[in-house]
Amino acid sequence: MKYAAGQLVANRYLVLAFHLEGGMQEVYRCFDQTLQRVVALKPPKDGVVDKRFSRGAQMGARIGHPNVASTLDYVEDDQNRCLIEEFIEGKDLGRRLSEEFLQLDPSLTAWVIHNIAKGLQAAHQVKICHRDLKPSNIMVSSDFQMSGIKLTDFGIAKLAESELEVEIERFGEDEKTLESSSTLLGAVPYMAPECWSDWSSAGQPADVWALGTIAYHLLFGKPPFGGGKNAIMKMAQVQIAGKVELTPPDWFGKHPDTDALETELWQIILKCLQVDPALRPSAEEISVACGALCYSAGARLTGVVDTYPITYANGSKGTAGFISVDGTGERCFFHLSVFYGSLGPKVGQRVTFGLNAGNPKPRVAPVLLLRDA
Repeated sequence: MKYAAGQLVANRYLVLAFHLEGGMQEVYRCFDQTLQRVVALKPPKDGVVDKRFSRGAQMGARIGHPNVASTLDYVEDDQNRCLIEEFIEGKDLGRRLSEEFLQLDPSLTAWVIHNIAKGLQAAHQVKICHRDLKPSNIMVSSDFQMSGIKLTDFGIAKLAESELEVEIERFGEDEKTLESSSTLLGAVPYMAPECWSDWSSAGQPADVWALGTIAYHLLFGKPPFGGGKNAIMKMAQVQIAGKVELTPPDWFGKHPDTDALETELWQIILKCLQVDPALRPSAEEISVACGALCYSAGARLTGVVDTYPITYANGSKGTAGFISVDGTGERCFFHLSVFYGSLGPKVGQRVTFGLNAGNPKPRVAPVLLLRDA
């Protein structure tokens, strides 16, 4: 059902504006007139309404954790059927990767994965599995340290399960299903091997597999098995081989500050991407492992590389440069060893970075290359 700005739902929720559209639902920004707060109103897309929608709302409401979007209410009457959830400012992780980030550095990756693991742990503890975990179902705050991270759409998990199960069966009969289904197409790069062979048996370990593929995506800038039919073909090869063969990013080992962290993150990814679901760690074990990592989660600024490389008094070129900070124009020093990105450093590149005291100029670390504005 479509809603218009100014429409009042259930005599309580005032529609402010259409916000975005997902694979299974639409999202509207609304004002809860009873509790005086902004919320997200999520009706299912046309043709998706069934009993699993209300059941999903009940399941989502059972999870209470800072890393999971809260399910606040469920409305069902002759005119409406919709979830009411916490409204999260910012963008989903998928959009931020496609629009702003080329990849993430190890510290930012560790921070994101740690928060996802904690959200999954909370869900798994109450026997709820997401089954459709992917970057577009992870909301992050708009700052560049991604200080706020929340998993979404647990409330429609049952609905997504039904849709994906049907489409997987259809794909076996007609490969064009992949081209016509945004739900299946978006899920494929993060879908565990067992989902293809026996969807009904896939459980919490499938979420852990998805977490491993997301971690890989953050470090490489792309999922480990690609997307579409190519991902399905590679997944079939993985199932036949009984193991995943991946190599770390070529930039691993080039940054002394994060060398140990890179190794530890890679081990977590490999453990998550075990073909046998029984061999994968639990979300709780991943959360504990991430809690033991040494990574920076401090505030990050943005700016532009204005000098690289620097030229010393004797005329020689160094492996360092300066960044001009957005908004202030202050120039900060950086060294190549803390720069993450395969395309530089080059003058004019947009970057995000952590700021540290220094003399005669502040020093920045890490420095992460961004997409062009």
